[in-house]
Amino acid sequence: MFSYDIKILDDNTISDWIRGKGMSSLDYLLKVLVAIIVFYLIAKVLRVIAVTVQKRLDKKNIDQTASHFVINLLRYGILILSLFTIVSKLHIVEAASIAALVASAGVGISLAMQGALSNLAGGVLLLIIRPFKKGDYIEIPNANVEGVVEEIAIYYTTIQTVAGEVIKIPNAQLTNNSVKNRSGNAIRALVINVDVDYDTEIDKARELVLGLIKEEDSVVEGSENIFVDELGQHGVRLGVLMMVPVTSYLSVKRSLNEKILKSFRENNIEIPFNKLDVTLLNK
Repeated sequence: MFSYDIKILDDNTISDWIRGKGMSSLDYLLKVLVAIIVFYLIAKVLRVIAVTVQKRLDKKNIDQTASHFVINLLRYGILILSLFTIVSKLHIVEAASIAALVASAGVGISLAMQGALSNLAGGVLLLIIRPFKKGDYIEIPNANVEGVVEEIAIYYTTIQTVAGEVIKIPNAQLTNNSVKNRSGNAIRALVINVDVDYDTEIDKARELVLGLIKEEDSVVEGSENIFVDELGQHGVRLGVLMMVPVTSYLSVKRSLNEKILKSFRENNIEIPFNKLDVTLLNK
């Protein structure tokens, strides 16, 4: 037969447990509650300060992109530092444990977020070097994207294209590749190459193209220049050069290409293309 010793909890045992484990658990929960309240208050105060500082910087006409980036970077940096300080001071977690956790987590996060960190570094470089700013018209040849810069954020730069699309480009791609800033000047050169047959009257073709250019309101008056650019194997290449606003570049180019094609067809001007003549010999 087995015998069991049954321990009966009396009032003293319960009191000892409450004074020991119970009070320590209650103390820990109170510390966590205090930490949450303090962190919430700090976050609210920092938000109010950030909004106030942003409004004052806007009144002084400081670039919103740079100011917004710096304010948010400082704000979140202070929040993270405050969180570690609160947890350490209230002895919720020991400082040595926090340091070890941050060190080990830092290595893991840096390996897992190499792309995000490169975008973050790219955003900082863009705001320091300032190759372009909000409102500039830029072109990224490697990404085949061009448009107006809407926002330079921590990780991405937002671009509004001429087609009305909103594209977010990773900042690392902007810092590691060439970027053409077309806003250094409000206008840019537009060159259209048109091939005509050797039998074509060059002066007639030139007059037709010049008349079409005159119809485009966006073309800078007096900037038109039509010339013989090349004598090719299949025809004469006319170069059509003009100056247009950067924001109207694609629309003017597409419009003129269509108008030139229709005008040449109406006036029996042939645009040459590769032909293959086949002769059949009857034997």
